[in-house]
Amino acid sequence: MAVRDGNCSLGGMLDRDGYCTVGGLSGCDSYCTLGGMSGHDCYCTLGAMLGCDGYCTVGGISDSDGYCTVGGISCRDGYCTLGCISGCYCCWTVGGMSGCDDYCTVGGLSGCDCYCTVGGMSGRDGYCTVGGMSGCDTYCTVGYMSGRDGYCAVGDVSGCDGHITVGGMSGHVGNCAMEGMSVRDGYCTMGVLSCRDGYCTMGGSSGRDRYCTM
Repeated sequence: MAVRDGNCSLGGMLDRDGYCTVGGLSGCDSYCTLGGMSGHDCYCTLGAMLGCDGYCTVGGISDSDGYCTVGGISCRDGYCTLGCISGCYCCWTVGGMSGCDDYCTVGGLSGCDCYCTVGGMSGRDGYCTVGGMSGCDTYCTVGYMSGRDGYCAVGDVSGCDGHITVGGMSGHVGNCAMEGMSVRDGYCTMGVLSCRDGYCTMGGSSGRDRYCTM
């Protein structure tokens, strides 16, 4: 993995922060920032893809924007366009979901549905309003999740469960306080990682902390 940390920072980030190497990515910018991002943002190569905009794929995708195919999803769906998100399309189905849920407008979200699902989740979970959200469910799950886990209030998060599990992790791990969380709290795992990996502190995480492994 690259040395840089981060699922980025909400409000200000370094160019090459972010998802970076998740299985074999390189040179990609971060998951970006909520409110202002720049550069070649995207999931980039998740295993074997190149130059795609957006959240990209986990398996095989075209140049199109978005989550695209993570099991079977159309290329217009997804994380929208990183860099100019407006009225974006939903993350759609990554296993079983429908409707135009999602990130909506980064920097001015409100009442948006979840970041989608990768397995099966309910309707209005998720990111919600970045900067002033409350009681929202997690960044969703990639398999399963419990009720009020997750991102919660960005900027004022406390005692929230994490990104939950993406393969297998324990309960109270995760995003937690965006501006004051412990080093052990992590963005969770995508498969298997140690509890010290992960999201950790937005804006001041250590070298080991990052989006973890996919």
